[in-house]
Amino acid sequence: MVQDKELSPPKPKSNQANLLWVVKLVVTALVLSYIYRTFRNEQKGIGDIGSVFGAIWSLQNAPVLILMLALVPVNWALESLKWQKLISRIIPITFRDAMRGTLTGLAVGVAVPAQLGDTLGRVAALRSDRRLEAIGAALISNGIQFYVSVLAGAFGWEYLKDQLAIPGTARLTVNCILLAIIFLGPALLSFRTQIDNWKPARRIFVKMKEYLNVIGRYKPAELATGTGYGLLRYLVFLSQFILALSLFHFPVGIWQLAACVTLIFLAKTLIPAINVLGDLGLREFTALVVFAPFKLPAEQIIAATFLIWILNVLGPIVVGMFLIWKYKWKKSR
Repeated sequence: MVQDKELSPPKPKSNQANLLWVVKLVVTALVLSYIYRTFRNEQKGIGDIGSVFGAIWSLQNAPVLILMLALVPVNWALESLKWQKLISRIIPITFRDAMRGTLTGLAVGVAVPAQLGDTLGRVAALRSDRRLEAIGAALISNGIQFYVSVLAGAFGWEYLKDQLAIPGTARLTVNCILLAIIFLGPALLSFRTQIDNWKPARRIFVKMKEYLNVIGRYKPAELATGTGYGLLRYLVFLSQFILALSLFHFPVGIWQLAACVTLIFLAKTLIPAINVLGDLGLREFTALVVFAPFKLPAEQIIAATFLIWILNVLGPIVVGMFLIWKYKWKKSR
């Protein structure tokens, strides 16, 4: 005889599961839109992508291309180690889970403006009921990379600023911004310990304090380790970009190339990632400005920046999207 439970209709999905499915769909649509717009804008900037890239696909350039590709997992592994170190103050996680959170954050980050998407992606990927407490750890992780990029960019700016066709007022503004950020970093580092002593009255600030408490609990050694990972990751990214530029055999010294790349990273760090510059994105526009004194072919400069995006962003974004769809709503115990 057939049991009653075999005849009972399947249980409907919970509201949380339905909401999660909708969120996944929206994020996927936004990510695909981002990828499409990027390819479309690059096509306008480069003209014929195939012919420009065709010139570098040769046996002679194979070692450089292989090395650039090999540095991609190193880049994201260092970011994952930084995240694993910082989040361990709240939730001990494995390196695999840290990598999953990093790539999920990357995918959500291109769908949601600024660093909000990255933070949401990392926090949502955690398998714990203490997810929201991890917001402070995500802010520290992103803050470390931000500060490393500004410091390196400041050196590049000092090295190249007299060669760039930038008005005096703009130079003074950049100088002030860089000095303010560089000196503000250590000040915030010492001020963070006061978060525990903060006694907010309003409910919203009480809740916010719960999410940010971890910021004041990091020991100097933990922050130093996280900064070390951030610095190593920056050097890997810098090396990849220099290798990409070397494929076109530009008559520019390696230190000048490095200084130009630090300024491109600096612009991406300080300026919101929105396309307000016509057909070219911020990355390409900045590259053309900083390389202008060297009279290099614009299409090749844009192609080099696009190659870096394909290797370091497009591939990991696809993996991140796959991880987002694998995520299931589970109530933590």
